[in-house]
Amino acid sequence: MTVKEMYQIVLDMIGLDEMPEDSGIVYDNGKEVKRILAGIDMNESMLMIAKSLGFDCVAQHHPAGIMNSHVGDLFARDHMKKLMECGVPINEAQRLAHASDKKRAQGMHSRNRTMLHDAAKLLDINDVAFHTPADMLAEWYTQKKMDALMERNPKCTVGNVIDELLTIREYQDALEGQKPEVWIGSKESYAGKIYVEMYGVGAPSLEEYTACANAGVGTFVTMHATPEVLEGLQKLNKCNLIVAGHMASDSLGFNQILDAWEKKGVEIVRISGIV
Repeated sequence: MTVKEMYQIVLDMIGLDEMPEDSGIVYDNGKEVKRILAGIDMNESMLMIAKSLGFDCVAQHHPAGIMNSHVGDLFARDHMKKLMECGVPINEAQRLAHASDKKRAQGMHSRNRTMLHDAAKLLDINDVAFHTPADMLAEWYTQKKMDALMERNPKCTVGNVIDELLTIREYQDALEGQKPEVWIGSKESYAGKIYVEMYGVGAPSLEEYTACANAGVGTFVTMHATPEVLEGLQKLNKCNLIVAGHMASDSLGFNQILDAWEKKGVEIVRISGIV
């Protein structure tokens, strides 16, 4: 299998014609890929390990090495779409999603965007990164489980949501202290409308969560949450927040991509955070 074929498989899985700005090919030497070393986070040391052990390609979830200065556009586009899915009016969704455009652009200004590409080229090893596609797959999978739960039990509780999450292998096998937890609300709280929030480059801001809660979302399932968000939602006292776990959620999506490549006969070794 070639790197370009790997790339196309991912596009087909998420149903898009173009790859999201935070994902794609870090380096392609044009050679056939037979063995992949895959991890949630990979760096230059991992490239050297992969090369020394005879791997043809490194695959990572977090997009180190993706040389695209327009990731902020992806953030705003996806966040606006997701706000509207929650019932936030289009004008408010646009304002919230684009609130930090300038800050994100400035954040990219000083970033070293060639380091991993240069190392891969020097070592002559393929490198790919798929961030948003994996997060999309994780969100869709989990939301489908939540929709089924709400249909079976319209009065389900947050505890029922946790139990449903723990039917998913990645959440079952997460390290102790990184399994799904209730961070706002309690297990006895009614869940109401459950919305899974996993893709969009970064997590929603407090203002975005507040808008979605005001639009009728009762329980959010997400990967992680900042102290500011937790404090704000606690004061809002209107919704529940379940943190499913970062590594397990990333693994849930990335494993689907790796499984698809394995079906094409490629050998994959999983390390560095993959559950």
